[in-house]
Amino acid sequence: MAKQERAERTRLAILDAAAHEFDELGYEGARLERIVERTGATKGAVYFHFRSKLDIARALVDEKYTNWPVIVAEVTGTGLRGLAAAEELTQRVGRVFADDVRVRAAMKLTQTVLPPAPEDNPYARWTELVAVFVAQELEDRGLDGVDPREIAVVAVQAFFGAYMIGHELGRLDRLPGDVTRLWGIIGASLAVAQERPAAAG
Repeated sequence: MAKQERAERTRLAILDAAAHEFDELGYEGARLERIVERTGATKGAVYFHFRSKLDIARALVDEKYTNWPVIVAEVTGTGLRGLAAAEELTQRVGRVFADDVRVRAAMKLTQTVLPPAPEDNPYARWTELVAVFVAQELEDRGLDGVDPREIAVVAVQAFFGAYMIGHELGRLDRLPGDVTRLWGIIGASLAVAQERPAAAG
């Protein structure tokens, strides 16, 4: 058991080291030699777990996709609905981006060397999920004639755009405020739409 635990610690150290390398320098700029140096392990130990830089990149991307179902389950388990649930979801995802270098590295890798398959578009999945929460909000407000998916598309694009800009500028600490502002604007827009029939009457 102790040997297995040491092996797992070494594997995680490799992923952490590689994540920092990919996050800072991208896939092309990353060097396996520096990843080995960052781990403090031997080159043989690294090659025992991963045959190449690309294998490490794939492991980081695979790991990233296991994070999101857990967060979604946690949010849906809170009993929140509507925009409150959508904001809570995106705040939690934003915290993962800000705090977890492995997820940031995986995000960068999926935008470059390991893009998802066309039929497995993660942004489409996020849009469908957020659209469910938006539909709940529309139902609670009694708003008809508004397409929840259209709002979800804008929200998802705005969220990931805010993340990418924040990452590029080194200002991910501002992402929570960006998320709050995003959902505040959407909520205010729905409130205006809600008042229109009364104003017209």
